[in-house]
Amino acid sequence: MDGEDRGNLYLVTGIVIGLVLGLLFAWVIQPVEYLDTPPDSLKEIYKDQYRAVIASAYEANQDIVRAKARLELLGDEDIHRAVAEQAQVLLADGGTPQEAQALGRLAAALSKTMPISSPTETLEE
Repeated sequence: MDGEDRGNLYLVTGIVIGLVLGLLFAWVIQPVEYLDTPPDSLKEIYKDQYRAVIASAYEANQDIVRAKARLELLGDEDIHRAVAEQAQVLLADGGTPQEAQALGRLAAALSKTMPISSPTETLEE
């Protein structure tokens, strides 16, 4: 083996060892921990679970102000619509009736407390 082949081998070996040690450190020794992340950064499936928990809490205490404040943290444009759609999807997909009913009751309570939005655009002739 000449010196140049040996140098390339050392370079490749060094890169592989560096990658392995870097991944070991990042995944095992000191992995990233997410703490206190805002609810609006959740994936949609976890937002659905969050809404279901809020609906269950609303069933227990009937505090619509608190439920609405919690739902606003998700960043949905229309809170009432998001809850109502989730209840309908849950019923259609064979979810638990109790959870769908809790979401439905929360959506009904939200519709009583929130003003009905009107279309902002008018049709031009």
